Amino acid sequence: MSKKEIEKIEFTFDREESTKPEENVIEFSYDMTETIEKHAEEETGIDEEIKEEFKEVSQHKMKKEVVYYEGSTKTTLKKSIYIGFNTRVFLYSLGIVILLIVSILSFYNIYKASKNYEIKYSEESSILYDLCDTAGTCISNEQAIDIPNANVDNMNINFIYNVDISDMIKYDVDYFIESEVLISDPLDKDIVLNRNTERLLSKNIKKTSDNISINEMININYREYVEKAISFAQKNNESIDADLTVKLYLKDQEDTTEISTYKVSLINPVLTPKTKNTNNMNKSVFVEKDAWTDTNTVLVLICIISGLIMLFLIIKLSNLLIKTFYNKDLYNKELNRILNEYDSIIVTARDGFVSEYNKKIIKVTNFEELLDARVTLKKPIVYVRINEIKSKFIVEDEEVLYEYTLKEVDL
Repeated sequence: MSKKEIEKIEFTFDREESTKPEENVIEFSYDMTETIEKHAEEETGIDEEIKEEFKEVSQHKMKKEVVYYEGSTKTTLKKSIYIGFNTRVFLYSLGIVILLIVSILSFYNIYKASKNYEIKYSEESSILYDLCDTAGTCISNEQAIDIPNANVDNMNINFIYNVDISDMIKYDVDYFIESEVLISDPLDKDIVLNRNTERLLSKNIKKTSDNISINEMININYREYVEKAISFAQKNNESIDADLTVKLYLKDQEDTTEISTYKVSLINPVLTPKTKNTNNMNKSVFVEKDAWTDTNTVLVLICIISGLIMLFLIIKLSNLLIKTFYNKDLYNKELNRILNEYDSIIVTARDGFVSEYNKKIIKVTNFEELLDARVTLKKPIVYVRINEIKSKFIVEDEEVLYEYTLKEVDL
């Protein structure tokens, strides 16, 4: 017999086939020993080299192949990664807790972002001014006490206003400065003879900040206002009292607030400017948030997605727990049935099971197949308890070890 014929024999296998239709798995076991020995007996004149090749081939008596069929495509079944029950319960629970925290935080931020809230603020205003003559010589407000009317040509009035807020807020406010000339009866100031108001400056502040700051300088042509008051008195041939008032106003969406006031007489021979400022410390106010923002939309989406994933994990965890406890009861029933029904042929390995020889391991799919192997080999069945949800039953001879694994997850 030639080496070529030996190679041909190596692929002339007797095949034993068993199927599991429900899993679409087919197991093939190839026993080459019988074919090789048969040809060895029929052939004569086999030299020693070929006998050695027979021995090498016969050392691989049994081969096993697991093939998975999907339609008409044949692919080798890969070993799957198994995650234990406790690990799965932990991962599901951890995911649920994390997503619950995310959902709660998102909902809280949605509530907080859309709810009016209280902030603290402190506001302070002041007015600095210079009284200047026609030559351009100016006297600051610290020195401008009882200055003759005739010596004043114009005034520089500096309005300063600052607000410190306890939180960053988005605000949109207008502020403006107006002058008012009020001419009244000198004996009764409630009798107004003439009133003239003029808008001197108007601006807007729109930003997000924890501070509002205004610093504006206004030049007032004082002599012009005096001449208008005198002209009114001469035209109407009556005694008058006339005052010039310059005010800073702050206007938001709802209210207009007077912040600072500068007042000076247009008729009195001696000027004594008067100022009125705002000074409020640690006041409280409720800030109205926008009804809906892009941030709220993002938070709602996060809340919905987290909730859906959390619901999915809760369902998976519930199914796992129900299936596990239900299958555990089935597992115990099946184990007790086998141990009681086949007690006479089962030997219990109390301290585990160790095979002393390097043997081929054939894993059977059910206990009945193991019984068939036991009848063929005429050996007892060894029962090995792995844990509370897994047991093994083993039948072995000198060359082959047949193993059946009973697991609750398979029931």
